[in-house]
Amino acid sequence: MDFNVRPVAQTCASTGKKLTPGRPCWSVLVEKDGRIVRLDYSEESWSGPPDGIIGYWECLIPEKPSPAMDLDALFTYFLQLCESPNSVELDYQYVLALLMMRKRRLILEDSLEMDGQPTLRLIGAGGEGPFDVVERELSDARIEELQNQLYQGFPA
Repeated sequence: MDFNVRPVAQTCASTGKKLTPGRPCWSVLVEKDGRIVRLDYSEESWSGPPDGIIGYWECLIPEKPSPAMDLDALFTYFLQLCESPNSVELDYQYVLALLMMRKRRLILEDSLEMDGQPTLRLIGAGGEGPFDVVERELSDARIEELQNQLYQGFPA
């Protein structure tokens, strides 16, 4: 079952008070009018999962919300990187491909091996491609660094 869940709310579902960045909160999924809805509760107002929920988890309120990104601009940059990427651009291309797969702008068509390297074969949601993206072994810190640079370079 595929469904999208919005990011953490800015206010507590119970008290209506602003949730504090960097603090824990509890999130639950409930069904309302045939839709899956996320509700977020401050740590102080949490008294355990309410009845009839689908699931719940603890998370941290982000320090700042993730900026929205212009997917068309990102896709144009991705196309540029596909033309003749150098080693640094291969890192960007891979992280950008993962991000755009998450946003459903790119679709994984196949996983294969090219020149002895694991490679993702992707197609665009509009039928573009295929695009072959070499999988990169990147640390979490490197991925975060590249994502932050992408967010700064592509405002909403």
